[in-house]
Amino acid sequence: MAKVIAVTSGKGGVGKTNIATNLGLALTARNSKVCIFDADTGLANINILLGIYPEYTLEQVLAGEKNMMDITVTLPSGLSIIPAASGISSCSNLHSEQLSLLSQALRELENNYDYILIDTAAGVDSNVLEFVASAHHKLIVITPEPTSLTDSFALLKLLSIRGSANSIFVVVNMVKDYPASRKIFQRFQAAVKKFLQLEVFYLGYLIKDPEVGVAVSSQMPVVTFSPECPVSCCFFSLADVLKSQLSGPHNKHFFSHYWQQNLTVHPKQSADPAKQIDFDSYQKTGKQLIALIEQDNINAQQAASLIKPLLKAYLHKIPKTSEVLFPAIYNFFAEKGYPEAEIKELIFTLESVYERAHGKPLRNTNHLIARILADVHGSEKKIRLLQKTLEKTYHRRFKKHLYDPVAQTIALILHKDFSKKDFTELMARFKQAYRQQFNAEFTEDSDNLIAAIKHLLETFPGQRKL
Repeated sequence: MAKVIAVTSGKGGVGKTNIATNLGLALTARNSKVCIFDADTGLANINILLGIYPEYTLEQVLAGEKNMMDITVTLPSGLSIIPAASGISSCSNLHSEQLSLLSQALRELENNYDYILIDTAAGVDSNVLEFVASAHHKLIVITPEPTSLTDSFALLKLLSIRGSANSIFVVVNMVKDYPASRKIFQRFQAAVKKFLQLEVFYLGYLIKDPEVGVAVSSQMPVVTFSPECPVSCCFFSLADVLKSQLSGPHNKHFFSHYWQQNLTVHPKQSADPAKQIDFDSYQKTGKQLIALIEQDNINAQQAASLIKPLLKAYLHKIPKTSEVLFPAIYNFFAEKGYPEAEIKELIFTLESVYERAHGKPLRNTNHLIARILADVHGSEKKIRLLQKTLEKTYHRRFKKHLYDPVAQTIALILHKDFSKKDFTELMARFKQAYRQQFNAEFTEDSDNLIAAIKHLLETFPGQRKL
């Protein structure tokens, strides 16, 4: 029975596809039967990396035109590839017939391989979360970049909300050595444990190696292009660790069963989801309800219609809940000494839920700026720093200055409060700036003429008597 591993990350550019491909080849070299399931429906990165051009994809399987063996691409190394269904925008929104075909196809894969590596798209949309949740194990790829850590944290948080944050392994990519990778992992691990109460496990690291870029340019995996280079050694070591860590048997068709379960969540006709669900027929349906609400074709009003019957039943059992709920929340934060960082995290989460539900942010730009200015407590220095930062950002984004300095200077001079003394001081500062910039004195034409006359008089001193 195959061990299913989702190779994922919170953001793009961390080497996720490269890792899935090279790790798959390293496992194959260790006499394992390995299949890479390309679940990135938006891009064909594996095809580009391997230089393959598949005739069929998962799209034909979901249409009932081909079976899984028909679309499988097997490389000379023995590694198998299931090409992504590029025509399917989201596998989390398939109708019942497609889900049935997908489940049957995945069961066939589970029976034929030792390892199935799911190469997911980057990010935290519902399609990514579905594939990550469907795997036995989750392999999170992080790098030293702060955004990689924060985005991966967000991914784990959403998985935790869905009840799918289990068996999580971390690979630290693009680091200089083992101690550096451990330091980055421990920082990530501490944040995840403190704020999400989750356990994550260190699987290994991949050294930053220029051979990776050369191999990608040659459309070859680095373990094939340069098997003795440092990063290739890391991949083979990672394969050994993975086989050791996941040595236990997997006797259940977890991968295919997960998608089979979704048959009860995604009816083929979904024009009015609220009318198609019999709440009385479900026991403990939290995961299914969340999955349904997250569908792109359900708006805020329809989602509310799904939740209201449950809320009504709850309020029926506990009358006037709202009258005690909000004061209780307020007292909890006010009196229990709840950490500031965790309060902010809760606020950001609620704002994210609001934006997903209503399709617009809770606060507009002006509101956010007002909040920032209020937060600096009236400090002129901080406000000036904020202004300069915004101006620099504008210049980077649009390749031009936010303000025209010449126009600003003229407007300043023409202001009614601008005096001749101010003008003289301004000119003196201009000349000083000129010296600093060009390492020379600023001179006008009249200054040059006077200098020339003085030079002539010094050259012909007898002419002074004329």
